[in-house]
Amino acid sequence: MIAAATSRLALNYSSLLNKGITSSSPTLKTTAIMTKRMKATSSFQLPTLADLCDDHVNSPTRLSVVEPGLFFQFGKLPRFYGQIQTVRCFESNPTVREVLSTLGDHQVLVVDGGGSKRVAIMGDQIAKLAVDNNWAGVIVNGCIRDSAIINEMNIGVRALGTHPVKSLKTYPGEKNA
Repeated sequence: MIAAATSRLALNYSSLLNKGITSSSPTLKTTAIMTKRMKATSSFQLPTLADLCDDHVNSPTRLSVVEPGLFFQFGKLPRFYGQIQTVRCFESNPTVREVLSTLGDHQVLVVDGGGSKRVAIMGDQIAKLAVDNNWAGVIVNGCIRDSAIINEMNIGVRALGTHPVKSLKTYPGEKNA
C-alpha cells in the first residue's frame, strides 16, 4: 500500500501550466505536493490541488493523490513543485547521491525506497547537494536522517520518517524507474 501510494508523487511543472496530467514512467503517476493553496507566483497563478482534481475527476488522466498523513515534512520549504526525476533503490543510496549531484533546475527527485524504515536513504550531506544544485525538493518512500539539520536547509523534503542508520552503498539503484 505504501509503495503504491508513493508511486504517485510530484507534479510535472509543464502539467501545471497546461493543467494536464502526465506520467514519466509506468509506475510513477504525477500528483502535487501542495499544502493548502499555492497562490500567484510572478505573472501566472498556479491552480490549487483541489482545482486540478476537480478538472480531472472524469478524465482518463484522473489525478492520483498521496494518502494524507503518509509523509512527514522536512526542510524549510512547506510547498514545492517541479519536473520530476525518479530513482528506485532499496536501502542503498549511491544513485540518489549521483542524481542530486547534478544540476536540478528546480526539479523534484522522487525516490522509491520500497517503503523501508530500517535505514535512512538521505541525510544532511545529500540534502546539501540538492540545495547546492538547485533542486526544489526530494520525496522519499523511506526514511531520512539528520532531520534537524535538513530542517534548516532551503529545500522541501517529504519522507516516511527518520532513522539514524545510514543506508548501504552496495546496490546502485535505477534512474527513471
